[in-house]
Amino acid sequence: MLANRRAVLAGIAASPLLAATGQGTEITVFEARRIVTMESGLPEARFMAVANGMVLALAGTLDELSAWTGHRQHRVDRRFADKMLFPGLIDPHIHPMQSAVMLALPFLAPDEWHLPSGHWPGIVGQDAYRARLRKLVQEDVTDPLITWGHHELFHGPLGKAELDEIAPDRPLFVWQRSFHEIIANSAGLRRIGLGDKARFEAAMAAAKVEPGHGDYDTGVFSETALLVAIGKLQPVLLAPERMASGFAGLHQMMRERGVTTTSDMATGIFARFDTEAGLIASSFGRSDTAARVMLMPMAAELDTADDLDAWMMKARKYASDTVLLDRRVKLFADGAFFAQNMRMGPPGYADGHVGKWLTQPEDFHKQANRYWDAGFSLHIHVNGDEGLDLVLDAVAGLSRRVRQSVTLEHLGYCTEAQIQRIRDLAVMVSAQPNYIRVLGEAYGREGLGVDRASQMNRLGSLERYFVPLGLHSDFNMAPIDPFYLAWIAETREGIDGKVRAPALQLSREKALRAITIEAAQVIGMDSMIGSLAAGKKADFIALDSDPFEVEQDALKEMPIAATVFEGRV
Repeated sequence: MLANRRAVLAGIAASPLLAATGQGTEITVFEARRIVTMESGLPEARFMAVANGMVLALAGTLDELSAWTGHRQHRVDRRFADKMLFPGLIDPHIHPMQSAVMLALPFLAPDEWHLPSGHWPGIVGQDAYRARLRKLVQEDVTDPLITWGHHELFHGPLGKAELDEIAPDRPLFVWQRSFHEIIANSAGLRRIGLGDKARFEAAMAAAKVEPGHGDYDTGVFSETALLVAIGKLQPVLLAPERMASGFAGLHQMMRERGVTTTSDMATGIFARFDTEAGLIASSFGRSDTAARVMLMPMAAELDTADDLDAWMMKARKYASDTVLLDRRVKLFADGAFFAQNMRMGPPGYADGHVGKWLTQPEDFHKQANRYWDAGFSLHIHVNGDEGLDLVLDAVAGLSRRVRQSVTLEHLGYCTEAQIQRIRDLAVMVSAQPNYIRVLGEAYGREGLGVDRASQMNRLGSLERYFVPLGLHSDFNMAPIDPFYLAWIAETREGIDGKVRAPALQLSREKALRAITIEAAQVIGMDSMIGSLAAGKKADFIALDSDPFEVEQDALKEMPIAATVFEGRV
């Protein structure tokens, strides 16, 4: 009988549940001046017990942890005794492949950037931009030369003719500030095999590019035509040395700014899903990684799969403890906000141009129904209010399902009435707050008018309607810096120093929730991360000050003393 009892106990001790709670391993108790948990029931503590990467318990005193420490080997780690501990930050929308590619490029943008590659000052004015581009052409021997950050409203018009004058003899590609557009000079078009109009138009036709998205005369590859240019440039963009350097820079930025979790909101932009998932898994699956990533396929790639269950099963070979794959899919409605390609409802654009659909409305409805009926949660790229009408009408036609969710990605401009629909349909939002900061003045001057431009990023209304909200960088649309994004959402201060529509500012609490627990919620991970609580991952950052109490300007550049991932400092 005793032998049987011992066998049973041995089996219990070896069970996955006890292994997960850290039985048999040393407990580390982290002491802090204060631990801000982002949990309403226990908002703060001073001690946190951790084992096997999991939070076991939080307490105000060491004695209150005795249920765990009284019979277990443990040590008290006091390195953060004079610090504030805060949940690991979440950027719910980064494209790791895009980040790795972009970090290898020179940044010539209207806004300032601090990157692993150095400091890139903001550039405003056509003459200043072209002078900087000429200087780069003279000094940078990279072949082909690819730059990022041009925006017509800050830098003046740019096309093939202008680039030919600046660089008549070498391939030059300029990536627009939105990422959704590339401009090539004549040498660049020749380099990628599209040097004459017949070949260019044949490539557009073969890729089924939407009318008006590609233009040989101006050298423009926009929206659906962008994928043609990316495909042609793939050997350059995905060169092994570029990838290694780019991923290293991405991990550096995430660690330095406290980001412990992200979601790749479109695995397969630069290559097929398998190629990108393999590269991301190799980077984030290392034993020394300090962050996890969720992969997410695009609907356009899944559209060709007859058996979605089989496709997902095959894709799981890339999954690990730090590379996650859930039943989620990315859909695209309208075009880029930074390029004024979003579909705007009445009265439209002031200059009369019309935005672009990334997915035609009838096709979008078909995708939404197919993937929802197949059990997928939907993440939908949408930027303009006309685009949002399409999305909300499609969502309204879906059956309610407890285990599935819909998240709107970006949501640059919407109306108050649409926010009420968002609430009524139980839709969540992952917002890009940098629109109001970079574009508020420019879009008031051209495109939208002062009234609508000032009401971009209607985040305060989302808070008043209790809509779950995450804030994301979508790097390189904004820096990978959640505290900076929270500061933008709280202040709505433009790069010109002007505050626009203060009634739409977020409260400090909502802004911080949008980079922690609600950021986790919009990607379906709030049971695992986003706050510090028993049973959750031991992801946290060490700070000198409490982000709830610092002045607004301090939140903008919040120093982070350490980033801890699953209990590993």
